[in-house]
This record gives sequence, C-alpha cells and structure tokens, in this order.
Amino acid sequence: MSDSTPNHIDGADMPMPPAIYPLICVGGSYFLNKYIPLTAPAFLTAEPAINDKLAAVALIGSLLLIAWSIIALRQNKTTLLPHRAVTNLVTSGPFHYSRNPIYLGFSLLLLAMFFSTLNVWLAILLPLNVWLLQQYVILPEEKHLKERFAVDFEDYQSQVRRWI
Repeated sequence: MSDSTPNHIDGADMPMPPAIYPLICVGGSYFLNKYIPLTAPAFLTAEPAINDKLAAVALIGSLLLIAWSIIALRQNKTTLLPHRAVTNLVTSGPFHYSRNPIYLGFSLLLLAMFFSTLNVWLAILLPLNVWLLQQYVILPEEKHLKERFAVDFEDYQSQVRRWI
C-alpha cells in the first residue's frame, strides 16, 4: 500500500535556497563597489528625493508581492519551501499574473536597494540575479511541477508568463 502524501523533502532539486541568489548579488555589488566604484548617471543623482521615492515604491511593491504570494500559498495549503513537494498547484492571487511572484519580489528588492544606495553594481548584477534564479531555482521547480501536475501545469504554463 502506498501513501499518496508527498514526501516532505521530495521537491525541486536545487543547490541552494532561492533567497541565497539575491544575497550573492547584493554581496557582490558591495564588494565590487568597494574596489571598483562606479558613478551613478547624472539623471539619477540630480534629484535625490526622486530616488528615495523610487526606492520606497520598489520596496513596498516587493514586500507586498512577496506577502501576497505567501498568503496565496498558505491559503492553498502547500509548501513555501521549493525543495519540499508541493501538494497543490497554486494559480490564484499573484500566481495568476506571474508563475514566480516571490522571485520577482526578490528582484524588486534589489532594485529598491539600487535606488536607495545608487550602487550601480546592484543594477548591473540584477540580470545575474534573474539568471541565477531561473537556472538554479525556477527550472528545477518547473520540472518538479510538471512531474506532480502534468497537464494542469502545462496548461498553467501556457496561460501565465514565467516572470511578468
């Protein structure tokens, strides 16, 4: 007799937790800025109050998006941890608009940090963050979801974009 409950550690196969990748980019940007400082473009330094507002909007947007995503996962009674097996395919809330709203929120956090500090390396490393998340987190998650939900996940993939 087999148990239909998924094994709690039988999720996406990824080398590190997803939050590590943005942290790598943040750490890298501060290291690079210390040894190879880059000057922010004049249009960003002309009016610092605008940068503060952009930083606030990006920060609030990222936190709201991440919180909304967590609420949607909890309401659907599935795991928040991608290395654990999912019990339900979540397609509501922010997952109706993006298949990866939490990782989009992580990227918005990097953008908020850029506007707040004007560390140009944060903006330069933002695409690296997206690439790392896609290669080492999203693709393994998608493989796991295809294995668990087959046609339902393929339908979801065809209707909702990976990022935005």
